[in-house]
Amino acid sequence: MKKQNILAVSLLILALLFGAIGASAQKDTTRLKQEVEVTKAYQPTVLEVVKINDIPKIIPEQTETPTFDYSIFSKPVFSTFDVTPVTAAKMVGDSKSEMERGLLKLGMGNYLTPYGELYFNAQPDKNSNFGIHLKHLSSYGKISLLNGDRVKAPESDNQAEIFGKKFFHKSTLSGSLAFGRKAFHYYGYTGDKLTDDEKELIIPYFGHQQYFSKGTAVVRLKSGNVSASDLNYDFGLKYHYLVSKTGQTEHETVLSGDVSKKIDNALGFLSASLTVYKADSIWNRFSNAYGKKQQTILRANPSVLLSTDVASLQIGLNTTLALDIDTNASFYIWPKVKADWSPVPDILTLFAGLDGHLQHNTYSAIAAENPYVDPYHDVANTNYQYVFSGGLKGKLSSKTNYVAEASYSMVKDEHFYITESQYLFYPETVEPRRLNNAFSWVYDDVNILKLSGEVMHSISDNFSLHLLGNYYSYDLKTLPKAYQMPNFDLTFSAVYQPTGPLKFTADIFVIGKRIALINDDSPFSSSALPNSHEITMDPIIDLNVGAEYQFSNKLNFFVKLNNFGFQKYEQWLGYTNKGLNWLAGISYSF
Repeated sequence: MKKQNILAVSLLILALLFGAIGASAQKDTTRLKQEVEVTKAYQPTVLEVVKINDIPKIIPEQTETPTFDYSIFSKPVFSTFDVTPVTAAKMVGDSKSEMERGLLKLGMGNYLTPYGELYFNAQPDKNSNFGIHLKHLSSYGKISLLNGDRVKAPESDNQAEIFGKKFFHKSTLSGSLAFGRKAFHYYGYTGDKLTDDEKELIIPYFGHQQYFSKGTAVVRLKSGNVSASDLNYDFGLKYHYLVSKTGQTEHETVLSGDVSKKIDNALGFLSASLTVYKADSIWNRFSNAYGKKQQTILRANPSVLLSTDVASLQIGLNTTLALDIDTNASFYIWPKVKADWSPVPDILTLFAGLDGHLQHNTYSAIAAENPYVDPYHDVANTNYQYVFSGGLKGKLSSKTNYVAEASYSMVKDEHFYITESQYLFYPETVEPRRLNNAFSWVYDDVNILKLSGEVMHSISDNFSLHLLGNYYSYDLKTLPKAYQMPNFDLTFSAVYQPTGPLKFTADIFVIGKRIALINDDSPFSSSALPNSHEITMDPIIDLNVGAEYQFSNKLNFFVKLNNFGFQKYEQWLGYTNKGLNWLAGISYSF
């Protein structure tokens, strides 16, 4: 069957499915709502229309360690550029039950770092609300690389969003319009220190600016006041447009729907989505030329959940049809099984699962994962063929919770970032480059063993501790190492809030050693790399402390010290972090 016919049939099936769901959702207007999480036993939740936090809020960006899940981390190793402002929704000692209408936060730090953020919420009537969120954070200082070179490393993050909700008798309609722009320099390189002339000659990306501007529109319709025996639904439409300074563009439209309904003693679920994706001005991996990329992905994930007071079992399938204008259509199917059992309720729960999915490696997803990747990238999708997991969770005491988990993933076409150092010729220039400080990548199949542990302990009502650790083992088919991936990571956090206006926080991030590769062979190759050499990147220990002081019910002062241990490390090979950096400021609620 031709791709056009497959796509037409897929769209027709999805349209009929959503139409039937919409019609059924209008039948009952008298019953109360229940919500069920498909990953565990049923838990009652507060009705959407009576929650205290009806008004949607943007959560301030948090300083956090990266999550090493089955691929390269989703953001660079903890960057001291990501500061943690005072949490918007919690003012120390504030006992007011009513939500403030707005919050203004202003700050300044070293490395010429201005910061400003504004939240504003309004509620015209009891059935609707809306808000806005504006943010600016930038840095203009220089960074000392490991080779001693001091380079300019400006970066900025600007965000603007308008969002709102409208509550109906049986549903909630929400939407948002957002724009974000992140800008930075390709400032890093590895090896001996270079002169300015050498940088211009052999690293044309050195010091060149890059930005990603992204506009997003979201509409969502969610069922409200219905029981589990009726049809619960959550439909969404999301579109974004991205453009980069180097000329790449991306359009992505996602139509999604989640429905659930009680069938006898079981709960049936169906999660479906249709993604239409286009990118332009990239180096197409099929044609080996600059051009376009277009994909359509249809997902349908049905499942059934059986549950009792102490156990639950969910059985289903994850299915995906991927259409690409450059290759044949691909159909994937994975089993989906999740089970848990609580032999001692609230004290001990055992859980296990089997899963799989296709990771859609869009242009924007890869750029978020590693902003220093070659800006013309076209990375293949990753197939998580099987993901086995299991573990236990519960309470060691009334003040101590824990989770212990092991997972084993069989992954096909995983990508690993490397540095190229041979001559490369690009169509738009006759000049070669010999040491690229924008990353290339190689593919391999890999089996990943991940052991995780998490402990949360409350010493008192005013003092809490959190410890999270992960260990990783990689079994690759062709490559000798999982490049740029760590063997472990560890996060330790503490919050101390004594009686009075003060609050203190501390975080320690530890990242195990990583192996980086400089490849002297052909680019974008998954074969053996005989003309290459490896570099061991030292482990990372990053200490961060913060304090805030509540001057009044409306006025707060805060200070954050990042990289308090003064360690120099590389987020990615050649890209050294900032040294000690601080941010201090005020927040005012109104």
